Amino acid sequence: MLRTVTTLARWLGPWADSTKAPSVPITDDDLDGMRVRIFAPRGRPRHTFLIAPGLHYAGADDPRMDRFCRILAGAGHLVVAPYIPDFLALRPSEQAKRDFAKAFHALPRWSQQRPIVFSISFGSLLAFALAAEHGDALERLVIFGGYRDLRATLRFSLTGEVEGGRTAMRDPLNQPVVLMNLLHLVECADRDALIAGWRRYVERTWGRPELKARERFVAIAEELAPGVPASVRELFLVGIGVNPGAHELAMSALARFDGSALDPTPYLARITSRVDLVHGVDDDVIPFEHSHALAAALPHADVRVHVTGLYGHTGSAMPRLATAAKEMLTMLRVLRVLAG
Repeated sequence: MLRTVTTLARWLGPWADSTKAPSVPITDDDLDGMRVRIFAPRGRPRHTFLIAPGLHYAGADDPRMDRFCRILAGAGHLVVAPYIPDFLALRPSEQAKRDFAKAFHALPRWSQQRPIVFSISFGSLLAFALAAEHGDALERLVIFGGYRDLRATLRFSLTGEVEGGRTAMRDPLNQPVVLMNLLHLVECADRDALIAGWRRYVERTWGRPELKARERFVAIAEELAPGVPASVRELFLVGIGVNPGAHELAMSALARFDGSALDPTPYLARITSRVDLVHGVDDDVIPFEHSHALAAALPHADVRVHVTGLYGHTGSAMPRLATAAKEMLTMLRVLRVLAG
């Protein structure tokens, strides 16, 4: 355990070089047309981690996801990371839950161990749905930056307003993905072309924190705008936030949006395993209050909440001096969770 924690601390601590990761054996497998990436330890695995990814067009090819999976494997775990097709399309869905369950049922291909399910952001929905149906076959859940209320999460992505009155920094680069998932409720001349344009924007900006500055993301949107049909170009710019109107458009659509398939509520009371809820206090995609709300809604689970200033939605940061000791203790608890 100590060696595993030490290895994780080396790579995941705020002192680590985020451009480097351990070298581990990596293979890809095909699961009825769904790609699955396997990160293997050098030796017998301590545990098997099944990754429930967040919404991202690159899946495990995203450098941040790739690095994290390599670190888990370098610490002695087998890591199974499925590429969920609808999540690659930036679309949370009922089908995504079924595809994640398909990866779970295929685990005997790669491991005989009960998996630790590790979810990231919107992947929490996949983890909770799986645990409600197959809890006895799982070791436990680790939920990183999960959501409790979809509508509140989407509102936060547009306004930075947290239920309860707090206002926090939001990631402005996510705004077009919110509109993308509400577009079927909006009058639009060419939905496919508009979604393709927003996707090109997302591929240019995500994973680059410096582009959260308004002048930087506006410049990219204006560069891409000529490639979007004139009939939807204004909506393209509104969705990104170059021009005003996204909030009003989204709120109107959200009032008519049926999010029942994306609501974790039906699953939570059926979960009885150990659940570790890890959340960055400065998370600019899903506010940390969601982890406390999830804990309250998991009455039969063994729940631990770890809110930290060291890990945000996309990486780690050095702690503030006044809270350094507390943050280091929280980091140690999180690393012990990952060590198994």
